[in-house]
Amino acid sequence: MILKIGDEFADSDFSLLTRHLGLLDQELIRLSAAIAVSPDPDSEGYLEAGDYFIGHGFVAIQRYLTATRACLGVMMADAFAVPPMATNELSLAAAINAGANYWKHMDEWIETLNKTADAELKGNALKTLQQLETITPWAEYSCAKLLAALLDGQPVELSCLLPQIEIWRAKVFELRSAKPGP
Repeated sequence: MILKIGDEFADSDFSLLTRHLGLLDQELIRLSAAIAVSPDPDSEGYLEAGDYFIGHGFVAIQRYLTATRACLGVMMADAFAVPPMATNELSLAAAINAGANYWKHMDEWIETLNKTADAELKGNALKTLQQLETITPWAEYSCAKLLAALLDGQPVELSCLLPQIEIWRAKVFELRSAKPGP
């Protein structure tokens, strides 16, 4: 449940998300230090591990975004159109949602594409990749590349997204408040 008192929010899900991302960031910070001194961070598995933790962070944020908009009675399309924006066309919430869906489904998409020479992605899979590709190419370590692009020079830590998620929550709350009553 989300309550707004004055300009402040009481949001237990956000508090839990903050704790969760902090735990993932501990590992990302350790991996960043190892990457900085490694002669070959890819072959040592550091890049893959970083993408793994970032992908799981995107899924945790996706769950928060979904729970928040549902609690406030805002439709997904409306909530994912709300600023802040990641690009001129794509909101931060939609970009994170695409990153989470990519992380959850990429292996089945690769399996689909490997079945036949003329296989192609369709529907939500194609839409997700198109959204992702407005920010970063679909390639190795797409979650890490997406996070780095969303953070635009900040440390590559999931918690750095929290201020933008708070802005999103306030704007979704405004959407809810602007809806006519029953």
